[in-house]
Amino acid sequence: MSRKVIGLVGGIASGKSTLARLWAEERRAVHVDADAIARRILERPEVRAALSRRLPGVAGKGRIDREMLAAKVFRDRLALKALEEVMHPRIRTAIVRAIRRARAPYVLLDAALLQETRADELCDAVVYVACPARTRRARTARTRGWSEAEHRAREARQWPCRRKRARADFAVDNTADPARARAGLQRLIGRIESRTKR
Repeated sequence: MSRKVIGLVGGIASGKSTLARLWAEERRAVHVDADAIARRILERPEVRAALSRRLPGVAGKGRIDREMLAAKVFRDRLALKALEEVMHPRIRTAIVRAIRRARAPYVLLDAALLQETRADELCDAVVYVACPARTRRARTARTRGWSEAEHRAREARQWPCRRKRARADFAVDNTADPARARAGLQRLIGRIESRTKR
């Protein structure tokens, strides 16, 4: 089977990384995590300099203060636009490079803004990871310390979940039960592989 690039989308804390881990247990796969790529890019001196010029006050002690940066861009759309103009082209270049380097039947592209930034164009298929909003808010409260208001504000910067799902090729449930998620994933992989063989 030729290599397939699978995009993973869903609401915040829907479990995209968990699904990627389960997928890698079922099939040999490379997980390309756009959030991890973005964190590495923020450490680059030229990126720190560009953000310091466009968003004064976000750099301290030789590095970007990510909490301050997040607070600024979630209050100010112009600040968000400036951040995106600096970061998005670099993130896309790094994603393309990671896909090209991958040596596995599957590349799992986990990016919060996969569809919004048109990175889904790099994918052979897009999978929507379904999880109710209440469950996702409880997860971010537990694991990230977010209030419900903060969760809603951050998610408002992304497409609504129903739009993401409508644009995806497949969906898999990741509400609570890992065994159920794995079973759904196994069926999904079977569908993708049977479609490939036609």
